[in-house]
Amino acid sequence: MGIFNKGDNEGLPVSSTQTTIISEGSKIKGELRFSGSVHIDGFVEGEIYCEGVVTVGKNGEIKGLVSAEKIIIKGFVDGNADCNVVEILEGGKFVGEIQYSQIMIEPKGIFEGSLKLKGGKIKKIDSGKEEHPHQNEAVQ
Repeated sequence: MGIFNKGDNEGLPVSSTQTTIISEGSKIKGELRFSGSVHIDGFVEGEIYCEGVVTVGKNGEIKGLVSAEKIIIKGFVDGNADCNVVEILEGGKFVGEIQYSQIMIEPKGIFEGSLKLKGGKIKKIDSGKEEHPHQNEAVQ
């Protein structure tokens, strides 16, 4: 039985044809790098760098840093994530800090921590005009 399996992707929630699977019962520590995607149903402690999608299955657990294009969480993540797209699905839980461009949390998905929007610019939503602090003051 191998810890890392490459091959047919049928039934997995990722679209890449290059998916590494870390199966339930596996325990891995260290720095992991993936050029495709990875599906985790085991336990990983350390740093994960992925050019594609990191999927944390319902039995999967990550403790550490995740840097990826996208992360889909059905299991548990304790740490930090720097991902363009973050999806916390029903039954999934993330504890820590997330840097993101897009985030979606389903009902019964749990997030505890802090969020930081990539790009950092905050737009004022209530009006399209620039705000001038003294514009509306009465002249005395």
